[in-house]
Amino acid sequence: MPIEENSSSSGVDLSNLGATRQQLSHKVEKTPDAIINRYRENKNWKIHQKEWIYKNLLKPGMEVLDFGCGTGEISTQVAMLGAKKVYSVDVTPGLLDVTARRAELDGVGDRVETICDFIQNVPPRQCDLVIAFAVLHHCHPISGIMPELLKWLKPGGTFVCVEPLVYFDSLEKIRVASGVPFEPLDEGEHKLSAEDVEYVCNSLDNPQRVHFRLVGRADRWLPDLAVARVDWMLFKLPLMWKLAGSVLIHGKKRG
Repeated sequence: MPIEENSSSSGVDLSNLGATRQQLSHKVEKTPDAIINRYRENKNWKIHQKEWIYKNLLKPGMEVLDFGCGTGEISTQVAMLGAKKVYSVDVTPGLLDVTARRAELDGVGDRVETICDFIQNVPPRQCDLVIAFAVLHHCHPISGIMPELLKWLKPGGTFVCVEPLVYFDSLEKIRVASGVPFEPLDEGEHKLSAEDVEYVCNSLDNPQRVHFRLVGRADRWLPDLAVARVDWMLFKLPLMWKLAGSVLIHGKKRG
């Protein structure tokens, strides 16, 4: 399942990835009221990444870029939560068809604009918020994509990404050898390294990191909420963040 990357490392075709095929196999339905009410309340924002974003960064009236939008769950949720305009960018036409259909079902089709192209080929709009949710680890080297994403921000606008990461190669070897089953990465995916995280942070003003999924793989036996609460408590201990499995990075555009 190869990833095709152009010579300038500025775009990645994700259409052949196993995760993409799985997304396309799901039936598109209207977002349940319970889901959107959850994201209006964000009761568990300290332990769930998406709730963290909606609670702390999303404001009514914003214009938002959803980079690598996939099937458009974030795009439509953001619009339903009050965004004035959402630009949903992806390179897979089938995923954008799903996004457009989902937006129609959710009653926000007039506020969600789908764009099928590599981000560097699209004239940037001036947005208040750029969301890259589990996308950058497909875009190595990320130095080829971050400058393009920042072009979409107004001065002082906010960038946020959520990505799998591993701070130590030895830790990843231990995870693999633990015997706990986990979903394999598609070919070409690379969890963010410490250097990648530093690069993203150095691209932003006042960058902040929030770590998640310390014992996340235990959700195979325990409810996800219980695992997230254990994570939240363990992260209070010194240096435990270095063992995290994912990171949320946010900061402001410079200038």
